[in-house]
This record gives sequence, C-alpha cells and structure tokens, in this order.
Amino acid sequence: MQLRLALESDIDALIDHNRRHIKEPGFEGKLAHPFSPNHEFDWEKRKTDKLAAMKKSVTEEGWLRSFVLVDSDGTILGEANIKNIFSGALHRCQLGMGMEESVRGQGYGKRLLRMAIEWARDQDSLYWMDLSYFAFNLPAKKLYTSLGFIELFTYEDRIRVDGVSIDDVQMVLKLK
Repeated sequence: MQLRLALESDIDALIDHNRRHIKEPGFEGKLAHPFSPNHEFDWEKRKTDKLAAMKKSVTEEGWLRSFVLVDSDGTILGEANIKNIFSGALHRCQLGMGMEESVRGQGYGKRLLRMAIEWARDQDSLYWMDLSYFAFNLPAKKLYTSLGFIELFTYEDRIRVDGVSIDDVQMVLKLK
C-alpha cells in the first residue's frame, strides 16, 4: 500500500473510490455520508469539478488537495482531502475523509490525516483545519482527538437522510 498526494492522473481512480465508498455503511452499519446510499450523483461533473479544484493554488478560492491510499494495482482505497470553501476563509481548510471498509481500523486513515496536516502546516497561508463527523461515529472522534483536533460544538439534528436524524460534531485544529 502506498500513501501519497493524489495526482491529476489519479482522478478516475479517485472517482471510482468515491463511487464504491458512498455505497458502504459507516460505523456500526450507520450512514457514513450525508447522502442516501442510492443518491444519484453526476459523476462526470464531480470529476470535472474535483480536477479543476486540484489544479488551483492554495491561495485561490476553491482549491482541493487529496491524500490517497493506493494498493499495488493502482486502486484507491482511501482518501483524506482538504479544501477551501470560499475566499474569506483562505486561511482555513476543511477536512474530509473516506476509507473503504476493507482498510478501516488498520492505521491508514491516521497516516493519511498526518500527511494532510503536515502538508497544510507547510502552507504559509493556512492556519486552521476544520472538520465535522457524525456524533455516533466514535472511532472518528477517537482518531481526530488523537491528532489534536478540539471539539467545538454539536449541531443537533443537522442532517436527515432517508428520515434518519444525524447530529454533526464540529472540530478544529490550529495549524500554527
């Protein structure tokens, strides 16, 4: 297994990972995403948008960097990504993460997150990393806390997917 920064040439494998991962259950069989497993995505648009964001400088609105876990045949099995949401928050990045079931609990997620955090710390313009996780996902809480993230608050009933109410916890890491 290889952990590295995703390249533009990885875009098809990255989208394939997203397609597989969206169908998988999360902790204790609960939702892992804020979408129904049957949600219909425009995968070509997501691919185009993600590729465009990967090409942007960290000083531009809408940039994205993905750190990936790649097996020996080039299949991406996990991703930690950081991105900018809007120009007023260019000093912050938002973390997202998705590990396929077959590689969860083996330490790869923590290693990907460490790569993302170190990369972010090396950027002169970034000072904060933000994330959110579903409150029932105790392994996520343990992972993020072990890397220094601090819990800010919980949005009660923030997301509803297929009639299921989900509390969403917000965390932050000071990079500098």
